Amino acid sequence: MVTIFRELYQLGLGEFYVLLALGAFGIAVIVDRIYSLYFKYSVDAKKFFAEVQKRVMADRVDDAIRLCSDAPLPQVIKNGLMKHDMGVEAVEIAINEKATEVIPLIERRTHYLSMVANASTMTGLLGTVMGMILCFRAVAGVEPSKKATILAQGISVAMNSTALSLIIAVPMIIVYSFIQAKSQKLVEDIRTVSQQTVNLFRIKEQKQEEM
Repeated sequence: MVTIFRELYQLGLGEFYVLLALGAFGIAVIVDRIYSLYFKYSVDAKKFFAEVQKRVMADRVDDAIRLCSDAPLPQVIKNGLMKHDMGVEAVEIAINEKATEVIPLIERRTHYLSMVANASTMTGLLGTVMGMILCFRAVAGVEPSKKATILAQGISVAMNSTALSLIIAVPMIIVYSFIQAKSQKLVEDIRTVSQQTVNLFRIKEQKQEEM
């Protein structure tokens, strides 16, 4: 891998710098998304709802509100809990409004990894084509003594460009898959716990009416 970088750098090809920029950008996105999704936004949905349910059913809604952190899921539920005295419909509307607001925060920037993978592959392909052009020059209108050198240089550019683009693209696709799966799980947790919370208040309201 070091050899690939050194040879492409020595040739001074624009594709090399584009690939470096794409790789750096992709790494920045990965660090941001991993920190956000796996640490900042991550909440044990089942445990969280169990705690909320226990407090709501014990008429300790204020305690349930204080339980909510700054992560997307707790913030969605908190928005609904704060409307509990206005009825189930108000709770449901508040939850849906907050969910609409926070779900894009979970999904943002993730698509850039797919873009980086595709752009890297295309840039590598461009470098491969440029290498092939150098190869054709080696067999047309060049002194015999220089043909071998130019031919070797062209093949080197073609292969190294392809290799570098794949070195960047393949990990990006793999990491994108894991980050996308985590994002979908967080969104599903929000939708599930949101519905459970609304149902919780419906059950509580029905019990109060029966009394």
